[in-house]
Amino acid sequence: MLVGVVIIVGLLWLFYKHWVSNYSYWKKRGIPFYPAEFPYGSAPNFVKLKKFKGYTMDKMYHEFAPHPMFGIVVLRKPMLIVKDPELIQMVLTKEFSHFRDRGIFKLPKRDTINHHLFNLEGEKWKAIRMKLTPTFTSGKLKTMFPLIISCAENFSSLLLSMADSKVDIKELAGRFTADVISSCAFGLEIDIMNNPDNKLRRIGIERVKVKTLKKLKNTLTQIFPALSTILPARSNESEEQNYVINLVKSIIEQRENNGIVRNDFIDVLINLKNKGNLGDDAQETEEPFEMTIELMAAQCFVFFIAGFETSSSLQSFCIYELALHQDIQSKLIKEINEKIEKNNGLTYKALNEMEYLNMVISETSRKYPAVPELNRQCTKSMTLPSGQKIEKDTFVVIPIWSLHHDPQYFPNPNKFDPERFSQENRDSIVPYTYLPFGEGPRMCIGMRFGLLQTKLGIVTLLQKFKVEPCEDTAIPLVMGAKSFITATDEPIIIKLVARS
Repeated sequence: MLVGVVIIVGLLWLFYKHWVSNYSYWKKRGIPFYPAEFPYGSAPNFVKLKKFKGYTMDKMYHEFAPHPMFGIVVLRKPMLIVKDPELIQMVLTKEFSHFRDRGIFKLPKRDTINHHLFNLEGEKWKAIRMKLTPTFTSGKLKTMFPLIISCAENFSSLLLSMADSKVDIKELAGRFTADVISSCAFGLEIDIMNNPDNKLRRIGIERVKVKTLKKLKNTLTQIFPALSTILPARSNESEEQNYVINLVKSIIEQRENNGIVRNDFIDVLINLKNKGNLGDDAQETEEPFEMTIELMAAQCFVFFIAGFETSSSLQSFCIYELALHQDIQSKLIKEINEKIEKNNGLTYKALNEMEYLNMVISETSRKYPAVPELNRQCTKSMTLPSGQKIEKDTFVVIPIWSLHHDPQYFPNPNKFDPERFSQENRDSIVPYTYLPFGEGPRMCIGMRFGLLQTKLGIVTLLQKFKVEPCEDTAIPLVMGAKSFITATDEPIIIKLVARS
């Protein structure tokens, strides 16, 4: 009995020593670091996710104010937090070949729906990125514009039914963007505006939520990456995957059998599947790949999730700020009226001429960046100009939320001030301190599309309505921990007032 106890205690002691062995990782390398404690490391909230990750990072960011970077340990994984804009430029652009991958987790082959552009690494990422980049040119977006306008008209009708009442603008914007992405990514006209419980939308919402089992799985795979290929997917995840794959398969078969062309994302993928390129504007790549139904479904799925969730959050944050700042809202409404009248309607050209709208959305993206941080993994060891070495497989974190709220770069950062992005002022913004879509070769491929649908949603609302705060409007907003993106856990309530 005693021998057994001694063995167990000895094994636990060895486990403990192994676990905390990385807690001195940054000290040995001469890099400032945030102390770690067993078992969570430097930042328990990064594991527990009890509050918004951006708030936790911001506290550490300011404690290391004089330093260009600092180290933390999450569980037992060392991570380098890069603060200095020149170092951020090095990671995202200049030395991109050393930091090409996100290193989130190893993708199991069976988990086909997650083999999309956001998660892929190495040469496969490069090949698909090159193939899909021309999808989001101005020319391609113009061909999709009528599809988005159709959704905007339905959005306007929904808003009219709620005139002069309190609304959850987060929910309404989510319905609009889900309808847009359903149309442009899947070629579906399923009227999510009036059917918010549509299965595709529900799947998308569930995928961005932080749930206990998902947290546990992510934690285990962070410690033991090989487990990602062993741990089974939850049954509902398998069902979701099969649903999306079968949906895409049926849409493709219908189009190919009936010669249907909609000028949307599915058409682009079909072209890739059949011809291996996107036509004259495609870029060449040395990495051949087969565009299978599963791979097509994965790209559609990430387009849907990223497109509707981040864009709806951006719209709702923007409309919330306009409700609190009536002077900014009035100026924006004036510009919208002028540009629509000048172009004889709400056209693609009219939308792109709305300079003040660009400023308002840019400031919203600063104050509420879509994600609180960017993650990269060092794929090849390198030595910094300072002489310090970043070793292969080191995780690098770029704290977007903290950069966007740093008074050194954006004075009075909690103030909503679109003038920061006027033609006179935007050039004074320090490069690589404003990163709402990332930067470099791995920046958000759908940036133009996301901004297009965001602009159209805001303009559609302000054409016929004003927005005002009410007794149920939260001031200020508090970001929540229930989502991987920057979002509130609670509804965003404003009053929708019909314009005379």
